[in-house]
Amino acid sequence: MNELYITALGMGFAGSFHCLGMCGPIALAIQGGKSQGPQQIFDRLLYNFGRATTYTLLGGFAGLLGQGLSWLVGYQVYLTAFLGVMMLAFGVFAVNPDKLLSFIPFLGGWFQFVRKQLGKFLRNAKWYNFFSIGIMNGFLPCGLVYMAMIAALSTSSISEGMSYMFMFGLGTIPMMFAVAVAGQFIETKVRNQVRRIYPVLFLAMGSLLLLRAYNIHQSSQQMTDKPMEEVEMKCH
Repeated sequence: MNELYITALGMGFAGSFHCLGMCGPIALAIQGGKSQGPQQIFDRLLYNFGRATTYTLLGGFAGLLGQGLSWLVGYQVYLTAFLGVMMLAFGVFAVNPDKLLSFIPFLGGWFQFVRKQLGKFLRNAKWYNFFSIGIMNGFLPCGLVYMAMIAALSTSSISEGMSYMFMFGLGTIPMMFAVAVAGQFIETKVRNQVRRIYPVLFLAMGSLLLLRAYNIHQSSQQMTDKPMEEVEMKCH
């Protein structure tokens, strides 16, 4: 597994601590369902893979855009490096990325629409609705998801963009699954304390993204230098 997917998993895991604030209440609402035993686990897995499915589709869209921008020389390096620096800044200054979304006007209406749809599914929390709840949950405005999409944009491939965002979704599952299954045993104070460690994870993810930008740059340099070496060999 290369650093691209390690970064995606790590960003998802870091994001899951942040998601305790936004998605935690939804996971707790799901936890309040009546299913027990294996059915309870199955229901919660459906919910989490619903979120991962939405992230995967968003990754495909980001990869498609990246494929269209592939003619821009060096854009992969610049995008990845920019995101890495942003993640480092969020870690150093403990920035909440969701606050940045308040500057985007149309997201307010989109959030209201998604929230209404979620309410409909939650009022009828049957097993066949858990996947739909996860799908809609994945569309909630979230700064971390959008940052992951920027990273997926740098892949320049629909399949790699989808793979990146799927791995991001997988990274969020352990924490969100735990909350969905055993949320009532986790005090609010404990959940808030856990969220405090995500700036440290931002620092780690920012470092990995900068490493990826460096590797992309080195690979492009090698591709550029190789034809020159071949020309020199032919001249000799």
